[in-house]
Amino acid sequence: MEINPATRISLCTVRLESYGAKSSSVGTGYCYCFNYPNPENGNMTLVAALVTNKHVVEGATRLKTEFQIIKQGSLIGEDGKAAEEERLLVEFTNLGFEIVSHPDPAVDLCIILLGRTLNAIKEGYGVKNIFIDRNWHVEENMKSHVRPIEPIAMIGYPNGLWDQVNNRPIARRGQTASHAFMRWNGQRQFVIDAACFPGSSGSPVFLFEDGLFRSGSGYTPGTRAKLIGTLWGGPLINAEGKLVPRAIPTSLEQDGVEKIPSLQLMMNLGFVVPADALDDFIPLIKLRLGSP
Repeated sequence: MEINPATRISLCTVRLESYGAKSSSVGTGYCYCFNYPNPENGNMTLVAALVTNKHVVEGATRLKTEFQIIKQGSLIGEDGKAAEEERLLVEFTNLGFEIVSHPDPAVDLCIILLGRTLNAIKEGYGVKNIFIDRNWHVEENMKSHVRPIEPIAMIGYPNGLWDQVNNRPIARRGQTASHAFMRWNGQRQFVIDAACFPGSSGSPVFLFEDGLFRSGSGYTPGTRAKLIGTLWGGPLINAEGKLVPRAIPTSLEQDGVEKIPSLQLMMNLGFVVPADALDDFIPLIKLRLGSP
């Protein structure tokens, strides 16, 4: 039985821990399967990867994450659980080969190739994490029906938060704040109105309709989730406040000038790279893997 799209998108991400020489950080990666025809035999080549942001892995010497693995053929319930699940701790260290960056410096996207990771899974098991692909993008004949304000769902790890016991992410709801298929200020991105925080970087953003979804000019009962992009950042606003001395006396004045601390806060707006930017990785994957 096919599980609901809401359950499927809740299973498509992993929590990425990035470790560098002097710092560490947490971001989001989501499972994506690239496919393209092999001109030599006409078969489709499938390449599994994690999608995230360049800045999530920038300066990293190693990356860590955890997948859930299950016996092949096991059924996944609507609660996202399956029988006899196990955790698979993965560490990426060959980053020069495994990380492929988007060719446009202005597009904050990269992928992490998963061939070595998937090949190392013990016999009879596979990852429970759901891989999405090009079929999850909005169809060309449906793009004309997409409006500037659309309901969205975003899956990730804001501030690194997660259900550690069950290895599950956090889902956020919101809406598009600009049209998903128009370039915001001429840049390859659009804006969403949702709670975006550090750790959300790399989160997949879905057009998400639940109960009823549009099919052409009419509506169909059910749930529809379509990948429309990848969160990479958002605008900040400066907020000034006064420090209140407590316990230990603190001077708030220096040289007769009162010092007001300035804090940078998120605005509950996010910048999203459109999903079609993922297609740009296919020539790079072919080059990296030596494919025809």
